[in-house]
Amino acid sequence: MVKKFPIWFLSLLLILTATLTTQYFQYAMMGLTVFVLAYLTKGMRRQKNRQNSES
Repeated sequence: MVKKFPIWFLSLLLILTATLTTQYFQYAMMGLTVFVLAYLTKGMRRQKNRQNSES
């Protein structure tokens, strides 16, 4: 049984993100950049761990 993600939580997260982005633009952009870089390098980290465990 799969639990559905509550839509009210997603809308609350969107409203909070929009509010915080307008109030603290520099910190929001820094956090967004860190998130994107971490997401993009996730694949490289995962492949390194697989190669080390196979050896």
